[in-house]
Amino acid sequence: GMQHSRETEPSKYDESYISLLEFVEKSLDLYRPELSLLVYPVFVHLYLDLVMGGLSDAAQHFFAKFQGKQESLYDDELTRLRSTTTPQQLVRSELYESFKKNKFTVRMCKDSLQCLVKHLQVHQHTLILNIINQYLNLDVFDGTPRTHIDIRKTLGAMDGEASSTANKTKILYGIPKDPDIVAALAELEEEESEVGAEDDKPKKKKLKKETLAGKKGKLSSTPNAPPVTRVPLPPLRDCEQAAKFVAFKESAKCITLGASNLPSICFYTILNSFGRCLTAVSIADNSALLAGSFSDSIVRIWTLTPKKLCPLKQPNQLQQVTFAAEDVLERILDTSCSMEIQQLVGHSGPVYSTSFNPDNTFLLSGSEDGTVRLWSLQTFTALVCFKGHNYPVWSVEFSPFGFYFISASQDRTVRVWSTDHNQPLRILAGHLSDVDCCKFHPNGNYVASGSSDRSVRIWDIVTGMCVRVFTGHKGSIQSLAFSPDGRFLASSGTDHRILIWSVGTALQMCELRGHLDTVYQLAFSRDGNVLASGGLDNCVKLWDASGLEEEGTKLAQTSQECLLGSYATKQTSVHCLHFTRKNLLLASGPYNSS
Repeated sequence: GMQHSRETEPSKYDESYISLLEFVEKSLDLYRPELSLLVYPVFVHLYLDLVMGGLSDAAQHFFAKFQGKQESLYDDELTRLRSTTTPQQLVRSELYESFKKNKFTVRMCKDSLQCLVKHLQVHQHTLILNIINQYLNLDVFDGTPRTHIDIRKTLGAMDGEASSTANKTKILYGIPKDPDIVAALAELEEEESEVGAEDDKPKKKKLKKETLAGKKGKLSSTPNAPPVTRVPLPPLRDCEQAAKFVAFKESAKCITLGASNLPSICFYTILNSFGRCLTAVSIADNSALLAGSFSDSIVRIWTLTPKKLCPLKQPNQLQQVTFAAEDVLERILDTSCSMEIQQLVGHSGPVYSTSFNPDNTFLLSGSEDGTVRLWSLQTFTALVCFKGHNYPVWSVEFSPFGFYFISASQDRTVRVWSTDHNQPLRILAGHLSDVDCCKFHPNGNYVASGSSDRSVRIWDIVTGMCVRVFTGHKGSIQSLAFSPDGRFLASSGTDHRILIWSVGTALQMCELRGHLDTVYQLAFSRDGNVLASGGLDNCVKLWDASGLEEEGTKLAQTSQECLLGSYATKQTSVHCLHFTRKNLLLASGPYNSS
């Protein structure tokens, strides 16, 4: 660490910092936006230096004097810093560790840097020069300085902006063609040619097949797709194969959405005592089941179709079942107890997130107790308890292909698991604070994570490497959604704004403003034309995302032009948004009577 504090007068800190502030203020309009990026990180390190030197009073005085010069988006860290006043407290604090370990990135052009160096040399500010050399990463580029507006777009993360090297890796964001579907279609063709032989009207059948094949999405790979085998998957079970084919057939009936064709919205409101302790809601891909996570540590499953939920028979009845029977899975269920709701009991703390696997045979849940549980939706019992995080798990999600899943935690990591291992396969570490949400890319090769460090990252689950860092949010990120074609990522959170990023180029495509409170949920329609958002301001908004298709063009500049509709609930916040395979929008949340 730096030992200045011993030989440097505390007053020197004030003088150096005042001099830096004056320099920034008096610099040319052209360079000021970039130079003002130094104000916050230098303030933090001067303060930490005073505290580490045991100069607690001087540190408090310095803090009080210059806190008002800092951006309000850093209030969270500043509050935490202010309460750490002794070297002993500091050494134990996570924040200190992350400021010392992770250099704060400031991007500026060569000319801005020259102004800065000249100022520091003329005034012999060794104190600030040392801080910049030791704890800042000055990412210098050729060309003109960035404007205030450019900088605001990417300002906000705990450790500054993404450096120019952070987003260089090529991402295989395409969707590979699905060999199972191709095989299933071939079978269907054979069946139909046989039907055609006996039938006088083969035309009608043929037409149906063409509409299926016409949905080119699953049949041919899109550009930049990874090889199908890049993330190895076990062979599909029969029920998975069947569920996949049903999904494919249903997707053929998907309605194309747009400005003149908005989806209907069906809202499931969770009432009474349930509403009071509801933390999250998820809906199965086929829209048949809804899972509520509750702070009383119970997961509750509702059926959204006329088909009731049946638990397993009692052990003495199970002994009479013929297990060789073809319909054994039906026979082991107790139809006399069929219900519209089932409870999954096992966690020892609030549950914050759930996720269905693609064929609805399993459900994952993540809890404050630090565990992720895998439940059977055939027996409504716990199968495995995954222990890896020692802190609350905020978010869990199954891969779009099942088998693999991810969990995000207060321990600042995302972990990648498979249902057949009790230890994680990958630990994705790099965020500087809680990871609040995580999402699989539609091709299953990548994972996005959103954190209280106000950054969004994309990770390659094969290599475990972080391949994208997106900065620009001014608060923690609560929701992420990839477009169905895998080319775009939308993110939202406590700063009330929605940002859309290009996965390939790492550019921020647009910012959608209009929500008045935390945006908890984002969902792209199945055709990618509409983005739905919702949260604590009790409304669902629909945005036009069809402009994202033309890569080169700029999207509508203003949020107003992108907004297709806004639908208020009575007093229900939006905890879940889910497009059915036909593009009907399902939403859910708790009724807040207060």
